[in-house]
Amino acid sequence: MELHAVILAGGRGERFWPLSRSDSPKQMLRLVGEETLLGATLRRVSGRVLRANTLVVIGADLRSATERLGLPLPAAQFLWEPVGRNTAAAIGAAVERIGAAPGRALLVLPSDHWIPNDAAFWRAVDAGLMLLASGEPVVTFGLRPLYPETGYGYIERGEPLSAAPGAFRARRFHEKPDAKRAQAYVDSGCCLWNSGIFLFDAAAMAGLLRLHLPEMAPTLDRLRADLAAGEETEAWARYFGAATAVSIDHGVMEKAGRVAVLEAGFEWSDLGTWTSLGDRLSADADGNRIRGEVMALDSSDCVLYSGDGGLLAVLGVHDLIVVRVGDATLVCPRERAQEVRRLVQEGKVDARLGRFF
Repeated sequence: MELHAVILAGGRGERFWPLSRSDSPKQMLRLVGEETLLGATLRRVSGRVLRANTLVVIGADLRSATERLGLPLPAAQFLWEPVGRNTAAAIGAAVERIGAAPGRALLVLPSDHWIPNDAAFWRAVDAGLMLLASGEPVVTFGLRPLYPETGYGYIERGEPLSAAPGAFRARRFHEKPDAKRAQAYVDSGCCLWNSGIFLFDAAAMAGLLRLHLPEMAPTLDRLRADLAAGEETEAWARYFGAATAVSIDHGVMEKAGRVAVLEAGFEWSDLGTWTSLGDRLSADADGNRIRGEVMALDSSDCVLYSGDGGLLAVLGVHDLIVVRVGDATLVCPRERAQEVRRLVQEGKVDARLGRFF
């Protein structure tokens, strides 16, 4: 089976403001270690997937910033989205760009997740390839929940599948829950965190997109014809201009009757918030998670981040996120880390604040 990797790099990482900005989103940051998250994702796939079989889907407005990273991937392996239309449109574009040939497997993964053990990751992918070889058209990767996270979607697993260890029929996909529902999912023992990583047969996905998003079928067919005619530049403008803006989970996965889920054994985080980054940092004696020049006195259980060589000092505070980066500072309770995106969205529409985002 011919394996291709599709890296989705169109996210903006708004919950990581003020470090993540419109011209330097989360996937371009060095949050853990010396690599950018996008660079680490490319390295993760490079050991098993040929460069010619690797495609990065990313916003055209980030082209200059991406080129400055000096990533080890030829320019021809980037698909520049003229406008973002969510993951279903991005995956549809990748399928048509690569070609929906039977027996061609596409591994789709976000560009901004933390997976420290590449070998464990590829063991899970190999199990997924076993499922595809057995006739399963689509495989998702789930993680056993460690706590009731409200920032992740969940996959409810059904009956076990014999084709690969740790494989189940996906019974239902659940959107990001409130705290009470998240606890119920964890307590049930049959729900997994949805990693947003997929493996599928290219021809099968081409059919599922047209079946479950029928309004996109003419758009996808036109894209296929344009690419066959060699009109690539015009093709992307027409396609993304007309494509439906919907996630692959909501548009396809929740509707498809035959999806497998693998309970993956690798350590994983979507690094979606300052709290999740704090989980990757060592705690001091008071439970503070610190990066940069920080002075903390009579303070505990905080995430404290100071960039640009400046000093961040806190006194007598607890359970806070305090971030000092360049021209902006963020202070919020740890329990409200998910809401930083709301703050960013409000700031973008405020003429006085727009330049900060």
